[in-house]
Amino acid sequence: LAGVAWLVIGFIRRRAMPTYAQSSSAAGPMARMPIDIAPSSGGASGGASGGSSDGAAASAAADEIGIAHGDYDAFERLLVDIQAAWSHGDVAALRRLATPEMLSYFSEALAANVSQGNENRVEDVRLEQGDLAEAWREGANDFATVAMRWSSLDYTVRADNGAAVEGDPAARGETTEVWTFMRSAGGRWLLSAIQQVEGR
Repeated sequence: LAGVAWLVIGFIRRRAMPTYAQSSSAAGPMARMPIDIAPSSGGASGGASGGSSDGAAASAAADEIGIAHGDYDAFERLLVDIQAAWSHGDVAALRRLATPEMLSYFSEALAANVSQGNENRVEDVRLEQGDLAEAWREGANDFATVAMRWSSLDYTVRADNGAAVEGDPAARGETTEVWTFMRSAGGRWLLSAIQQVEGR
């Protein structure tokens, strides 16, 4: 597909990030059609325990590589670990968890927070449901796109005194985004892209 995929970093949902151009399999996944996922009433970690089997997205998912239980566990761990690394401003940890393209967006957003004297914290992350939308192979690389519905405590404070800037550290919120993961030649999964869910 030609064109540009508009990506949004989930950890700072209120800020738009730069565009992410179509790329080759060597650099990341090609832009895919935006996915419209309806809110789910499934239980906690429905997708992480082997994938949701009762949603339209799951039933229509095209899986060319055979996503298994261990893959869903890896996706859930990445969600939690990336949020933790983001909250601590740990670029070194993010480098181990995401592709270079995603790392550049994280680094830019973290730098903006530092410049403003703010810290965005995303804590107590829980994956409520993960529905596989598509899994495919490009050359030696595997890709999997998953609709992730997760809850957390998401708030922003001043770095110098901890004063609240936005959000409530005691108020739990819920987010649904489409995450794309990649792995090279049977290696471990990395976060490759994040897309907003349209119409929500």
